[in-house]
Amino acid sequence: LVWEMKVEQLFSFHGVSEERKVSLATLSFQGHAMYWWTSLGKERRINQEPPIQYWNELCNALRRRHIPPYYDRELMDKLQRLKQGSASVEE
Repeated sequence: LVWEMKVEQLFSFHGVSEERKVSLATLSFQGHAMYWWTSLGKERRINQEPPIQYWNELCNALRRRHIPPYYDRELMDKLQRLKQGSASVEE
């Protein structure tokens, strides 16, 4: 998620068009991420699915692959336990 936010900041700063976002973002992939991206492309071709073309599609695919299903719940639990002094966030 941090990587995603950083890339979005760069896109905004440089005025990157939607058509170029996926290709520019995936240029930074290395190691496991590059292998995953290459494998995903092959898998989509085999299944006769179109390649990922839009930033939101790439983000969704990355989240499905790299963020565990319980992640959102953990964040909510942490937020609910967060305190400032003796007051909770809700207070």
